[in-house]
Amino acid sequence: MMKRVGTALARSSRLTLLLVSLIFAASTAFAAKNATVDIPVQADLYAVTPTPLSPTQCAQCHTSVFGSLKQSGGKHRFDCQQCHKAIHSYNPKKANYDELMPKCSSCHTDIHGPANKDCSSCHANPHTPRIVAMTQRLTNTCATCHAEPKAELVKFPSKHSLLACAKCHTSHGFKPSCSACHKPHYQGQAYDTCAKCHPVHQPKQVTYTTTEPAATCGSCHTKVFAKWKATPSRHSKVNCAVCHKEKHRYVPQCTECHKAPHPKSILDRYPKCLACHLDVHDLPSMK
Repeated sequence: MMKRVGTALARSSRLTLLLVSLIFAASTAFAAKNATVDIPVQADLYAVTPTPLSPTQCAQCHTSVFGSLKQSGGKHRFDCQQCHKAIHSYNPKKANYDELMPKCSSCHTDIHGPANKDCSSCHANPHTPRIVAMTQRLTNTCATCHAEPKAELVKFPSKHSLLACAKCHTSHGFKPSCSACHKPHYQGQAYDTCAKCHPVHQPKQVTYTTTEPAATCGSCHTKVFAKWKATPSRHSKVNCAVCHKEKHRYVPQCTECHKAPHPKSILDRYPKCLACHLDVHDLPSMK
């Protein structure tokens, strides 16, 4: 009895193994048949040497990067692979992002000095290198590149000397209008004329040309301007800057224009012109 049972079990095991083998073979053949039908082999696709990707091909996926370079890329608008030597090689398991990313030093030297090697702290986006946020770090190191403005602020103290660079220059390269803080000298004054008299980093060192409108001077020198404007003398037709030449607070001598208008005997007796003419901005009428 036991012998018959053992024989039956052995026969059943052989049948089961045979059935499993047949099913596996059939499924493999079916899968192979499907793969061959749906995806035909095209070996010719791999018979050529591929050409490097162009920037427009990169842009099909990296659209925002392409847009940044297009709008504000500056001198960084060249072939992507000039910087990105290895493409699509990032592996999270290897954590090799820093290794793959291009290094500024491969092209740039320490143009901002040895103390400023961390380029990305200011140039946060290498695809828009000229758009630089006015960070505290950048503010503290402005003089590394802009030494002359810093020297002017120190040499010629003014209220501007007490301000941080970022107060006016809210982003790198941004030049604000004087009107953001200051009122005009007179109504209708064009703000682009401010810096012609007031150099922005030494505003108290006032300079001007002889054609500067008298109304500019009159905004501060109100009493003198009112007298000059109302005087019937010929001085009313002479612009302030013609006499007060080029340098603020310069007081001219009458002889610079008038030389010797009277006989020597009178000049010897009255060496000071204003002893008779009283006020250069409102000369007494000779009529």
